Amino acid sequence: MSADVQVLGDFFRLLEIDAADVGDHPDAFDRLRRSDVHGILLHRVYRPDELVALGERLVRHDPPFVQSSFPEEFHSWFYGINLNLAHPDLVGYFEQAAVFNEQLDGIFPPRRGATDYLAGLMQQLDGGRDFVAPPGIRPRQRYMFATLRCHMEGGHIPAHVDNEFALRRSYRHLRELVEPPILSIVLALAEAREGGALKVFDFRQDTAGNFETSGPIEVELEGLDSVSFRIPSGSAIIIDSGRYLHEVTPVIGTQPRWTLCSFMARSRDEDAMYCWG
Repeated sequence: MSADVQVLGDFFRLLEIDAADVGDHPDAFDRLRRSDVHGILLHRVYRPDELVALGERLVRHDPPFVQSSFPEEFHSWFYGINLNLAHPDLVGYFEQAAVFNEQLDGIFPPRRGATDYLAGLMQQLDGGRDFVAPPGIRPRQRYMFATLRCHMEGGHIPAHVDNEFALRRSYRHLRELVEPPILSIVLALAEAREGGALKVFDFRQDTAGNFETSGPIEVELEGLDSVSFRIPSGSAIIIDSGRYLHEVTPVIGTQPRWTLCSFMARSRDEDAMYCWG
């Protein structure tokens, strides 16, 4: 096992990379797909001080991003439209996506906008493969590259695997463009004082490369090994969230947890990684 990988909880192999060194790891995504590693922790994607002004703008709802919500019991909401919760026929989605993608880049530090900058880092970790928002149903349409998530006090996400969402009606078009597994990146913009950890369990749902064999799962969590990550502001983690059971633990206290999140999967021709919110 290479020196840059550490084993956590007797099962989770974590590859840690400084954002300045991504060019030294062109096979990182392939290692993740093979389960040679289970997570990639990218340090110092942004400096915490670079994100202070961004956080203030998010609180002010500046710019006026389209806003949508998790189910009420999750105590969380989005800027952007999470495809899992979008209208089944994507009514109005792509019109909103064109505005949102432009706004998203505009709130990040100059010359380091979220879309191109994050895509460029991940491209270097995947042997030069392009990371782009998938094409929409009509010409010149694009999906939302990511969403911004706010988890308030008590905000959480129950245990799940992301491949199961691909069976939803809102995924009908996208499912024809990508192949499993679904991976995801979580960029921490502001930490909660306590709680709000990404928790990954030692449980893998192997779909044998077919979304149709995936679906909602019921797993007894008690007794499963797990590892938890409270990601520092400005850092990001990439995991095989399509196959590995994971959750976000409840936020404790009144300081919200802000993240940028994007799901990803290879295009059918494997020339690109398609990223969506």
